[in-house]
Amino acid sequence: MLTASATEMSDFFNNPFMAFSAGFGLGPIPLGFARKTLYPPVDRYVNGRAKYAPYGLRKVEAMLLENGFTASEVAVVYPDDLDDFVGSDTKVVGISSMDPTGMGYVSKTYSSVIGGGEPMNALEFKRLVNHPNIKKYKPTIIVGGFGSWQLERKHMTDKYGVDCVVLGGRPDAIVDAFKKAVNGEPLPRLVHADESLANWDYATMPISKHAAIHGAVEISKGCGRNCQFCTPTMQNKVDVPLEQIMKEVAMTTREGTDHITLITEDVFLYGSKHKTFIPNKEAVVNLIKSVSEYPGVKSVQISHMSLAPIVNDPQMIKELAEILIERSWYGYEKTPIITAETGIETGSTRLMKKYMGGKMLPYKPEQWQEIVTEAFGILNDNQWFPLATLIVGLPDEKEEDVLATLELMDKLKGYNAFYVPLFFVPLENCVLMNKKGTELDSLSRARWDFFIKCWEYNIKIWKPTFLEHRISNPFVFKFINNVFIPCFGGVMGLYYGWTRGEQLKTAFWTLSNPQNTAKTK
Repeated sequence: MLTASATEMSDFFNNPFMAFSAGFGLGPIPLGFARKTLYPPVDRYVNGRAKYAPYGLRKVEAMLLENGFTASEVAVVYPDDLDDFVGSDTKVVGISSMDPTGMGYVSKTYSSVIGGGEPMNALEFKRLVNHPNIKKYKPTIIVGGFGSWQLERKHMTDKYGVDCVVLGGRPDAIVDAFKKAVNGEPLPRLVHADESLANWDYATMPISKHAAIHGAVEISKGCGRNCQFCTPTMQNKVDVPLEQIMKEVAMTTREGTDHITLITEDVFLYGSKHKTFIPNKEAVVNLIKSVSEYPGVKSVQISHMSLAPIVNDPQMIKELAEILIERSWYGYEKTPIITAETGIETGSTRLMKKYMGGKMLPYKPEQWQEIVTEAFGILNDNQWFPLATLIVGLPDEKEEDVLATLELMDKLKGYNAFYVPLFFVPLENCVLMNKKGTELDSLSRARWDFFIKCWEYNIKIWKPTFLEHRISNPFVFKFINNVFIPCFGGVMGLYYGWTRGEQLKTAFWTLSNPQNTAKTK
């Protein structure tokens, strides 16, 4: 039996970026209401099996099916359907999780800032492992996925009744763990399945048998830029052969999905073998063109990109834009746009040198602010609106570093983007994994100013489009924008000022100002 928590077994109304919201606390909102209005369940086939599932879970399914297990023995199901699938004959329940205890960047940041209790990701994972049928029949529980390390870090493995935690994704190690569990053999508490990707070989990785949520298809693993706060960048970059990618695209469209999400740490480095990360334009353009032109594909979304290749080869961005704008998933002011997530992280040259010296290659750390602003200009000129993360509280971060980031944000105020400020979290298998993470009480005035500035820019850029898409009546629009939002923000400011301090009160009052609707260039 393979499954994941309810937040991961949802397409968030066909919006992958909305999945970030599962890192927030529920507060007074009933869990059932959140499921209906934020993360509804995936569709099921008539036999009860999930029509779509997280990409990693689909890979595990394929590994098992190609290594001795039959389709009748392996089922991928929505967590609430375990009633119908877990019984006395069930030997193993395999669970995939991105954020089982709420230690991810978004969860840690916004559950700390806004409150509301445990993040929804953590609540739903706890609900899953405590499912009545799991408690009654006691199958072996194996947990894998990007966030599986959190169980050991927070000493939750035994508390949640987990028998084995898998770190990494190499097929032979994963299949071996499931076979041992089915045969009743002792399982190791931890299975290390090539987390570094040092011995990764896509020839051993089976093609997914069924479609993933959001039409996810992996095109590469790892990054290799060696940013010390990040796990994927510490891994060797490995590209999926184009033939294998297209087989998964074909399977996905056959199963009724007309949207493809390309999973990668950096789309612009696909096919690149250069030590200083010079992009291979021909390989990237050929990949995107092949996927976009495949029969049945109506939209293509890229998960992640980096900024230095944009500056290095702006013509590549132009050529990609000409293809992708015809397959756009998102829009701004009723026009199609292209987007992907990228990392700015800081505006500080000192921190760039100290923790992410490979991030700006082939350029120098001293050029980082220039690289970011130039890349954003090139992107906007070609209808790309990036979603950019920035990190607060890296180890040894000084006031001068925060001020440098604020300076960079001032330079970016004329560009269209979405900024996500995040607390530093010491992820597993990154260089900084043993350092202390950022806590709410460590936020100085400058750090709060940075947080507010990011969200102030977001509201100025995105609030009009957000409201216009949902409110057609101009009088209602004005009431919501000029009366309801300021009043609501005022009340929330008073509440947070009373419960969490003056800084949050100021933040809510600033962000709810109706003047935060100015257009950018």
